Amino acid sequence: MNFAQWLDPYFWNDVANRIENFGILAPIFLAMLESLIPALPLVLIVILNVNIYGLWVGFLTSYAGTMLGATIMFLFYRTISYYGLHEKLHKFNSTDKIIAWVNRQSMPVIIVLSMLPSTPSSFMNLAFGLAQYSKRKYLIGIAIGKIVMIGMFAFFGSVFQAKENQVWIYAVGIMLLVITYLVSTYMNKKTGINDASSK
Repeated sequence: MNFAQWLDPYFWNDVANRIENFGILAPIFLAMLESLIPALPLVLIVILNVNIYGLWVGFLTSYAGTMLGATIMFLFYRTISYYGLHEKLHKFNSTDKIIAWVNRQSMPVIIVLSMLPSTPSSFMNLAFGLAQYSKRKYLIGIAIGKIVMIGMFAFFGSVFQAKENQVWIYAVGIMLLVITYLVSTYMNKKTGINDASSK
């Protein structure tokens, strides 16, 4: 597969048809995979789901899949922590720094970070799973934050469905994108998540 094929609308129509043939569980599974394989672009998955199933079904299935994947990975790392395997990881300075970073974060910070597309969600699941952070607070925090993030992706996906050239929709989309980028840059610097995840 070459890069030009990725730009071909017929290619994406074929992908959409194949996904739709698997039924309503397909978009949930696709969104869940992003938590298991961080290299997958969540924004493209949500946009694809919205264009196949419509705004509301695409949004709800993407949100359900994202939360399911995040919960699975968080509980996986928490299980490792529960059985004491994290003690061996303390031989590495990076582990102690990550856990120290987690212990400084409050639930509102988790909510805001979960709203931002630039936040490394795989690192969040790892860090909060290994640390002795409240499971209830973390899962509620990301559940609230991801509603906003998935909702924003779904909105972008609905823009591609517009039959007419609705300038105001594109203007709002670009404005949200710029605001998100600025907020992401500020929050990543303020919370130090980029430094913690690169240790």
